[in-house]
Formats: sequence, C-alpha cells, structure tokens
Amino acid sequence: MQAESNEKPSRTDSQFEQALAVCRQVFAPKLQDYGASWRIMRPQTVTDQLFIKAKRIRSLEIKKESLVGEGIRPEFIALINYGIIGLIQLARGFADSVDITPAEALGLYDHYAAE
Repeated sequence: MQAESNEKPSRTDSQFEQALAVCRQVFAPKLQDYGASWRIMRPQTVTDQLFIKAKRIRSLEIKKESLVGEGIRPEFIALINYGIIGLIQLARGFADSVDITPAEALGLYDHYAAE
C-alpha cells in the first residue's frame, strides 16, 4: 500500500505487499481446485476457522514442535485468507450454493486485500 505521493515505498510496505502476494498465491490455486465453496460459510463459521488457526499458532509457539510437519507460516497465511473471505462474506452475505466464479472470487479477494 503505497502512499499517494511519488515517494518510494518503505521497506515495511514492500514486505507487506510480498506477504500478501504469498497469501494470494496460496488462495488462487485452492480457488481453482474447490471453487468459491466458502460462499456457503456463515460469519460464525469463518470466525470459527479464524479461531482454530489462531489456536494452532499458539500451540505451535508454546510446544515449539509440529507433529504434522507444518509450521506457523501456513497458519498465518490461512488467517489472512480467512480474514479476506470473512470481509467478502460480511459484504455479500452467505449463499446457499456457490454463486460466483473463481475469477469473480479472485477479483473480490484482490479488492478486499487492497482495502
């Protein structure tokens, strides 16, 4: 998120953009594989997913080990992606079935990520 002026983006801005690009790189292929199946999720379900990911991060930080071989990084990526899904769901409401194409969903993802 660069400032309005012609200033060079800060290192923090660049790191943020890089991290968000990684989250999108994880989100996009899953969207192609599963479609926007998350459209049926009610806000409480998205909140549950965020809570589960946060608890998993805490558990990994405390225990300092992972029995399934994944680290904290994928959990943080999932937090970001579920957070963006949550923003989409709050704005559009949940659906009874998948009601958007993967391209539309990715457009919404980009919109709320930019916000």
